[in-house]
Amino acid sequence: MILFAYAGNMNVEKFVKTVPSARNLGVAKLPGYSFVFNSAGDDESAKANVVRSFDPDAIVWGVLIELLDEERSNFYDPLWSSTLKLEPVLCFDLNDNIYHAEVFVTQPHAITTHLLPYDWYHDKILKLATDAGLPASYISQIAIMPYKIDPDEIRRQRRLKRL
Repeated sequence: MILFAYAGNMNVEKFVKTVPSARNLGVAKLPGYSFVFNSAGDDESAKANVVRSFDPDAIVWGVLIELLDEERSNFYDPLWSSTLKLEPVLCFDLNDNIYHAEVFVTQPHAITTHLLPYDWYHDKILKLATDAGLPASYISQIAIMPYKIDPDEIRRQRRLKRL
């Protein structure tokens, strides 16, 4: 299978620890979708998500990760993941080669419109996007998205240290 990874899943080195066969195929774009922070997190903040868009210019950038089908359960099982689902998509690499892939999307019941991401999570997404080599203009769009300071200072410092 091929996963279109965005946000935290772009860290392929970390992904390999769970899915040994994972192989980074490179930067890719997912047209017809927008990147948003609207997935309700357990910590009272918003997490990254992609949503279908009617905007003809809507594109989400990420990386393609190829992995063995038999390792799918290492990172996803619909029985324990009630907030996320894998959705089939068509995406394109930098040479406009088409890939049939799957992308994580948040289920409707876990969508939030009143939460913001925490500052450390926002910083993490920006760092992963930069490390992955995503376009600077796309990273700039994410950089101006609103976020809030994590009120749990111990958690905040621990997460900032990991960056």
